[in-house]
Amino acid sequence: MTPTPHLDDVSPRTTALIQRELEKRRFSALVAAIREHEARAAVRPVRERPHDQALYRRVLQLSGRGR
Repeated sequence: MTPTPHLDDVSPRTTALIQRELEKRRFSALVAAIREHEARAAVRPVRERPHDQALYRRVLQLSGRGR
């Protein structure tokens, strides 16, 4: 049987790379959720709140899609 490496055996550099990848996945999931919300809101108009719009603009900027 091949031994399974433990996270304690992983180098700090590899741990940092894994952490960065997890953060990227979480951010991508957040952006996808916001896109889904925007798509639903476009179909069913709701009163836009300025602080919501500011948040959406900022997330789009961070994702590289915004202005």
